[in-house]
Amino acid sequence: MLSATGGGVTFRHVAGDAHNSFDLDRLRKQIRPLRLHWFPRLRSTNDHAAMLRRRGELFAPAMVLTGRQIAGRGRNTNTWWSGPGCVTVTFVLPIDEQLAAHQVPLLAGLAVRNAVVAISGESSILLKWPNDLIHGGRKLAGILCERLRRADLIGVGLNVNVAPDDPPRALRDRITSLSQIVGRTLDKTDVLIALSNQIYSMLLRKREHPFAAALREYDQHHALVGRRISVNVSSDAAAITGTCKGLDPMGRLLVRTPGGQTHRIISGQVQLGSTP
Repeated sequence: MLSATGGGVTFRHVAGDAHNSFDLDRLRKQIRPLRLHWFPRLRSTNDHAAMLRRRGELFAPAMVLTGRQIAGRGRNTNTWWSGPGCVTVTFVLPIDEQLAAHQVPLLAGLAVRNAVVAISGESSILLKWPNDLIHGGRKLAGILCERLRRADLIGVGLNVNVAPDDPPRALRDRITSLSQIVGRTLDKTDVLIALSNQIYSMLLRKREHPFAAALREYDQHHALVGRRISVNVSSDAAAITGTCKGLDPMGRLLVRTPGGQTHRIISGQVQLGSTP
């Protein structure tokens, strides 16, 4: 195993299958004060974290990690594919009373972007509201946030060591991975430690990351700004179509329709159109 430095973060060049396993002892030491809950195989880290929380067996801050997720969830009814080269984890943090539930995914997304940019050195990684990271028009990571029993569950699915032919054929032209971006395999333990540090810092050290400043940073890397989009906010209402104007001070998505009306949207499903 050799060490190298890229983008200000030390990562490891590894051989064989080691790059797709975790060093649990090192994780436990370097993610403190988060507690590690490790499971070799789970259907969904968010679902399992929610179950443990309801049982009174999971205390924030913590991390629920699996080596293989087989039924990951995205927003609404979407599913999340994950292979051995993916990191699938749920961070469990005490809620911040000053943050609304819809604001947590924005900070979580920014934290994940900060981590992967530091790892890869690639500043063109963008945020796609409300819960995706993309590079070159392809999905790199997804985030699913849920609030339960005074805890925020922040599920992260990140493609780390995923080769172009690893995913199902229908997904191959829609997703990318850190290994494809940097041209080498990465140590998943290093990647997870970087994610943990950024999420803990962004959401629990709020004096260092005021929400207004985080929103401005988010919009600097927001893939939707200036794009024509359609947002489905519910199954029984027509989609809102217009130009994305970024985020308002509350973290709501701003969409200006052709008639000049501005909609402020808390959550929804986005479809991209052309650039006006």
